[in-house]
Amino acid sequence: MESKNHPTLKAASLLFVYFAAMAAGMVELSLAAGYLTGINSVTPGLVIAGVATLTAGLVFLAWSLWGLHRNSLVFARYAVPALAVAAAAHVAVMAAGVSTQRSLDVSHLAALGLTLMALAGAGWLRRQHKTNDGGAHGQPRTGRLLAAAFGAAVVVATVATPGLAASMAGQHAVPHGEHGQSPDGNNGQGSNPALDPGRHH
Repeated sequence: MESKNHPTLKAASLLFVYFAAMAAGMVELSLAAGYLTGINSVTPGLVIAGVATLTAGLVFLAWSLWGLHRNSLVFARYAVPALAVAAAAHVAVMAAGVSTQRSLDVSHLAALGLTLMALAGAGWLRRQHKTNDGGAHGQPRTGRLLAAAFGAAVVVATVATPGLAASMAGQHAVPHGEHGQSPDGNNGQGSNPALDPGRHH
């Protein structure tokens, strides 16, 4: 690839990494909510898992926001190993779920996919930084960068959405068409006799 294209590729890869990390953080937080406030009895193991995923989610969000603010791969020395550890943890949880419950946790699968996306992109960017500047003194092409950002957002959302929907928070979310409705489907009117046209004083 020509060196003049490297600034755009580097900038697009950076956006992809942080989009994936941000989405992974949101999935981690939804997993933490399930562990800490789930319908099952809270055990020490669930508390540990909840605290771990909560911490990972907050760290992912903070890292992605700080990196987008700095427009660079921040804390690369620690981020790549941390992403690898998070990916390994999700693999272990999914393997345990398959072996014991014969089911695959979609939320953990989504978090794994997003973490691997961020890991691959961060590893590539770190390698580029070590080997050469990759045309870092040039300017990325705006049109190509916008197209790359849109594509990255679509890919990340495609992976994150099923993971969020499969989490406890997603399963208990009110569908968009049912906001304001009462349990009997009367759009909230059944809860107030004064608003019910069928009632007479």
